[in-house]
Amino acid sequence: MKGHVLRTAVIVFHLLSYVTTAHALELTTAYTTIIYENEDLLRKFNRGISLGSLSFMLRNKKSVTPEDEVKNKVDVVVERVENILDMRPRDLKFRIALLASDNDVQKIYETRHAKKVDYIAFYSPRDNTIYLSVDDISIRVLAHEMAHVVINRYFGVQPSARIHEVLAQFVESHLKD
Repeated sequence: MKGHVLRTAVIVFHLLSYVTTAHALELTTAYTTIIYENEDLLRKFNRGISLGSLSFMLRNKKSVTPEDEVKNKVDVVVERVENILDMRPRDLKFRIALLASDNDVQKIYETRHAKKVDYIAFYSPRDNTIYLSVDDISIRVLAHEMAHVVINRYFGVQPSARIHEVLAQFVESHLKD
C-alpha cells in the first residue's frame, strides 16, 4: 500500500511540476497559455479540436504551423463561448494544461481537493487553469471548461456551482448554432 501511495505521489508531483515549471512547453494565444509536456500532446489536442461548422471563423486567421492552428482554434472557441454567454470579461487570460489521460486529470484533482472524481477535464479557479485529457478532448469539452473560466472571470460574486454547470452545459449545447 505504501508503495502505491508513493508511486501516486511521484506521478502527481511530476504532473504538477511540468504544469508549473520550466519543464513544460508553452504556446501563448490571445487569451491563454497552453502548457504541455511534449509535441505529441499538442498534436493530439489539435486533432481533437474539430471546429466543424465553426471553421468559417478561421477565415481571417493565418495558420502556417500546427502551433498557429492550435492558437487560432483555441481563440475561436473562447470567442464563441463569450458570444454564447454574452459575457466578455476584460483582460481574459487563463492557462490550459494538456495532460495525456483522464487518469492524470483525476490525480491532479484528487491531490488538490482530496476527492476522487472521474473527470476528463476541470477548471481550477485557484490557479486559473483548465486541466484536460488530450485522450478525451473535443470541442464540446473545451468549450464547457472555457465557459467556467468566462463565468468565473465575469462575475465579482460567483454564482453557485450548479448555476456554473448549467451555463457551461448551455454553451456545449449551443456551440454550433
